[in-house]
Amino acid sequence: MPTIAELAPNAMNSSGAAFVLTVKGSDFSSHATVNWNGTAPTTSFVSASQLTATIAAADIATPASVPITVTNPAIAGMGAYGSGPTRAETSVPVNITLN
Repeated sequence: MPTIAELAPNAMNSSGAAFVLTVKGSDFSSHATVNWNGTAPTTSFVSASQLTATIAAADIATPASVPITVTNPAIAGMGAYGSGPTRAETSVPVNITLN
């Protein structure tokens, strides 16, 4: 199960430019995606403890508290004993504040 320990930055000014969000935690798969308010921006795997996601300027246009999660997707043929898929797992949300 992926776990989020830290977001960088953890707060932003709304109406700003696009930025790269760094998500630190544990148990991130190489196919993990960062979810920004329920949608998946372009995500890059850095390591099992770090991901980055490119957040568009349109996504930070208004002040809000935005939930961030990480999802490790199901992968076919990687289940127990090499048969069947693994299960998708999503972390508990951590919020980023847009001022």
